[in-house]
Amino acid sequence: MSQDTAKPAHHVSIRHLLGVVAGALCIAFAPIFAVLSRRGEGAVGMWDSAFWRVFIGAIALGILFGLQRQRLIPRREEFQGGYTWLWLPGVVFAGDFWAWHWSFEHTSVANSTLLANTAILWVTLFAWIVWKERLTKVFTAGAMAAFAGMIILMLSSTTREPPAAGNPVVGDFLALLTAGFYAAYQLSMKFFRRQHSAPRLMFWASAVGAFVLFPLAYFHGDPLVPGSAMVWGALIGLGVLSHACGQGLIAYGLGGVPASLASVTLLVQPVATAFLGVWILGQPLVPLQIAGAVIVVTGLFFAIRGQVGAGRR
Repeated sequence: MSQDTAKPAHHVSIRHLLGVVAGALCIAFAPIFAVLSRRGEGAVGMWDSAFWRVFIGAIALGILFGLQRQRLIPRREEFQGGYTWLWLPGVVFAGDFWAWHWSFEHTSVANSTLLANTAILWVTLFAWIVWKERLTKVFTAGAMAAFAGMIILMLSSTTREPPAAGNPVVGDFLALLTAGFYAAYQLSMKFFRRQHSAPRLMFWASAVGAFVLFPLAYFHGDPLVPGSAMVWGALIGLGVLSHACGQGLIAYGLGGVPASLASVTLLVQPVATAFLGVWILGQPLVPLQIAGAVIVVTGLFFAIRGQVGAGRR
């Protein structure tokens, strides 16, 4: 979702780079807030927190982009090619959060976030198969390493206690499903970004995502409306800090940072989430899990570098 005002690839703005890092750290708190909203008095369900994330996030993004004088309401002529751009990113966005928040009930936030961040692999493989984009040897080697790390992460789930009364292996598969949905979201945003601005696409993806998730949250057995200030605080943090500020800062940072550097920098997010899970949620990392995490992050690093080397992204 690079902006039209992006600077040349060789120029790196420290201010924009810090924006990418800050955005990644904001998003790193998303699984933490989601799990905290499920705990204690007045807690909501995981799908309820997914709804509140995109609902509050859409409001916050609307205010943020409104202050920047970004036009979010589309004109009639923007629908000449159809309405797909308005609803498709939001539908797959909803699927992303539906699967990801569900995974938190079964597996650790470290595993869930690391596996969900493999979406870049699925995006590139899709581009290779469908769009005939070239794969470099560096990407192939990095992808193979990342897949090996994914297997190790899932094997580690057989040695750990689940965070709740769930099945860690099921949670890992839900995280991989999340990666598939997020890859579809990235591809749709990349495609529609040719005709529509990034802020407008981000806002409507969140708004449509909230519309899709609301029935699931409403008819699910868990309470939809939080019953305590602490839970409201976690949900506001999820929607404002993680969703709106995280995405907004990254979108801002991409205006002055090469895509290759930004993509690698964003790998700080799953690493930060793993440490936050240990510190705040009390989800310790086992040796096999740490080994898998290191291999996944290393593989993604080289896959991203190799992907950029292909010259099409």
